[in-house]
Parts: sequence; structure tokens; C-alpha cells
Amino acid sequence: MNLLAGSTGFLGYKILNELSLTQSQTLALSRREIDTLPKHTEQIICDFRKLSELELPQINHVFLSLGFPLFFQNVVGIMNKDLKEDLFLVDFTYQLEIAKKAKEAGAKNISMISAVGADPHSWNYYLKIKGMVEKEIINIGFDSTNIFQPGHLRGNKYRFDIVLADLASIVIDPFLIGSLKKFRSISAEAVAKQVVNNSLNSESGVNYFDFTEFQSWR
Repeated sequence: MNLLAGSTGFLGYKILNELSLTQSQTLALSRREIDTLPKHTEQIICDFRKLSELELPQINHVFLSLGFPLFFQNVVGIMNKDLKEDLFLVDFTYQLEIAKKAKEAGAKNISMISAVGADPHSWNYYLKIKGMVEKEIINIGFDSTNIFQPGHLRGNKYRFDIVLADLASIVIDPFLIGSLKKFRSISAEAVAKQVVNNSLNSESGVNYFDFTEFQSWR
């Protein structure tokens, strides 16, 4: 049994659909109902403020795709105090609590969506939180920990700032070569396919994935 947290998000829902194609049973943990629930999927509606009360069945693999909604300028480092607190609550606290709950429910494997450049010591608050939660997840001690670090996710046509970022990436990506190649943008569909493919066939230990692995799925 898989558990996916963040199943109503832009990337999370695509991961949910990819999991359904494998015909493996998945529990979608979310705060609201999913309008179109894929096959082989059940839903758990949860108040994330009360995660301590969450009871899970036997879990094998947990997928974390939670993320507080940010605009492009927030991702590059422009945030006020309130936004930083909200980001920490969702991206760090909630994800860590869910990971621990899944471990208690028997999960031996975890896959999480992070970000390229994640670093607990980064000056960029977004990347700092991503790096901090990566470190804490690793410390929980799953048999297999898979950390996916995509760059800018293309394809969210309902967000004006994302559309602008998509256009900018068309110009910038070809110049990102060598060690900078991992910062290239990628479609959310490609990331979802890569997450599911590598997670369900994951090796033991801590495994990192960035654009150099994603590119074959574009």
C-alpha cells in the first residue's frame, strides 16, 4: 500500500495518476476531496493541524509532495515573516509528521519532492527549508529514501508567473550545461513519471535524482 501526501497539488495529482497506472493501491492523504479519483486509489480527508490523531493502515511506501503555494518571486527568496512561517509549517512540520506516521505504520520506503539547490544552510529560505526537511527525513531511517530535486516545473498554465518562468526557461536552459545542467526546467509530467518509476524500483539507502536523470523522460 502506498501513501501520497499532497495529492491535490499540481505535481502531486500527476504522481497520483502515475501510481494508478502501476495498479498498486494508493491512499491519497489530503485536506479536501479529489474531484476525479484515479483507479486503485482511496482517499483520506485529514485536518493537517491534527496529524497526531491520524491513524494509518499498513503502509509500504510513502510519497511526500506537500508544498505551500508560492509565487515565483517567493521561490527566489522574496518572503515576509508570515509567509516563512506558513512555508515552514507545510513543507517542514507537516511532511516530517506524516513521514513519522508512515514509519510507525510499517513504511520501509519514502520518496519526497524537494528542489534543486536544497541546502539547510542556504540564504534562500525556500531552499533552506527543503534542505532541512531532507536531512530530517533521512534521519528517520527508512530502508530506502528517494529525494527528487527538480528545477522549475513547467506546465502550470493557470499561473501567470509560472507562464513567464516557462518562457524564461526556454531562453536560459540551453546555457545551463555541465554542473549547471541540473538547474534546467522540466515538465511536471516528466517528474511524476520519474518519481514513480524510480521509487517503486528503488535501491536501499539514500538516493538523489535531478535533471540528469529526468531528461530521458521529457
